[in-house]
Amino acid sequence: MFTPLEILYIVLAFSVLWISAVVFWLLWQVASIMRRANDTIGLVQETLAKMESAIDGIRKKFDSTGAALGAVVHTTGKAVEYLIDRKMDKPAPPQKKASKKKKVVTDDET
Repeated sequence: MFTPLEILYIVLAFSVLWISAVVFWLLWQVASIMRRANDTIGLVQETLAKMESAIDGIRKKFDSTGAALGAVVHTTGKAVEYLIDRKMDKPAPPQKKASKKKKVVTDDET
């Protein structure tokens, strides 16, 4: 049958086979994890690029409306100043006195 040396060689061959299979499996898992991480990083970069373009668009809109807003604020300030000056020049209207008559409440009105 088999000599002890041949049995040792067979066992060593199977051991080497199993060790190489485990190493291959570990490499496969590491490569799979790296691929998923790369995909995730790509998605994050795309999302950040979209956010950056949205923020740039908002910033451009604020910059373009800033000049018009300054003119509106200046005009509103002048209008308020004009109204305040006009009110200061105009005397206050006399206030009406409240009547002192009491109203009689009947049962029909309640």
